[in-house]
Amino acid sequence: MSANGDKARLIVTFFAKSRPSSHDNFRSQSLACGPTFSQLLTSQLSPAESILDSHRTLAPGIFQSVYSVTIPLPKPEKLRHHTSITAFEALHALEIIWDLVPDGTANDFRPVKLAVFDMDSTLINEEVIDELARSIGITSAVAAITARAMNGELEFEQSLRERLALLKGVKADVWDELKKTVTIAAGAKDLVDYLRERHVLTVVVSGGFAPMALWLKEQLGLDYAFANHLVVSPSNAAYPYPHLSGELSPEHPIVVPEYKKRVLESLAQEHSIPLSETFVVGDGSNDLLMLGAAGLGVAWRAKAKVQREAPQRLNGTTLSDLIFLLGGQESRDA
Repeated sequence: MSANGDKARLIVTFFAKSRPSSHDNFRSQSLACGPTFSQLLTSQLSPAESILDSHRTLAPGIFQSVYSVTIPLPKPEKLRHHTSITAFEALHALEIIWDLVPDGTANDFRPVKLAVFDMDSTLINEEVIDELARSIGITSAVAAITARAMNGELEFEQSLRERLALLKGVKADVWDELKKTVTIAAGAKDLVDYLRERHVLTVVVSGGFAPMALWLKEQLGLDYAFANHLVVSPSNAAYPYPHLSGELSPEHPIVVPEYKKRVLESLAQEHSIPLSETFVVGDGSNDLLMLGAAGLGVAWRAKAKVQREAPQRLNGTTLSDLIFLLGGQESRDA
């Protein structure tokens, strides 16, 4: 797909920032996302050609247009930052997800065989390290470092070690309590179930901690879980119970951004899956490398830096919305 004149399918999915409450609003927004947008897109792709093949409503406030296009053309991640596109999004209160797939792909959608997810603030609602801090009353100090690290203001490994040092003395059985209070994100189970039904390998790779990642693997039925391992120290005079030492295990790899990307690439290679057939979702700056390496990488309710730099971004209320990007659920003509 490199020569001029080659064909591809450009799939453009529109998500209303607030779902329409009336049929009239719903209909007018759908029309804006069809022919009106097509005129705008044609001007942006020139001299490449684009033909609107279909425009459909997937759910209230969610629409999708499929175009036949000639390539080369701007990468989808470049298109989404064009001033005319961002102005269209602002005018119609939309977020637009772009995907480019080879012509002739079944059902017009990217074939996905491997899906990799971040854990904290993605598949679960919390940042586990902040919950550990809460258990010993130092939430503010740790959360401040977490926020800066996830927004890319601090180098991830350094910030992780700094936060862990503050957590020395947390009881080693704290995970049992966290499993009772940590909440799985809305739509996570529906999304994973959809993928599993289609025999997609599902993975969580987290800069958080192995006990919670393994628990989440069980809860959602994921195929793999990767996360950081912590050292547990025995009882002593200062802490008369088994406790976290405040250190990472030297016997296990540290889950830094490069490691996350390496997990994606190695699993794809191990299972003979092209990277073009991978799907990645995450929210933090430590997810950017794997988001960029995936066939389709979506930053979900992400930090500001990640919103700007990820290939695609979406700020919805349920992860099940991502199913629409993969060809899921029945749609009807708009």
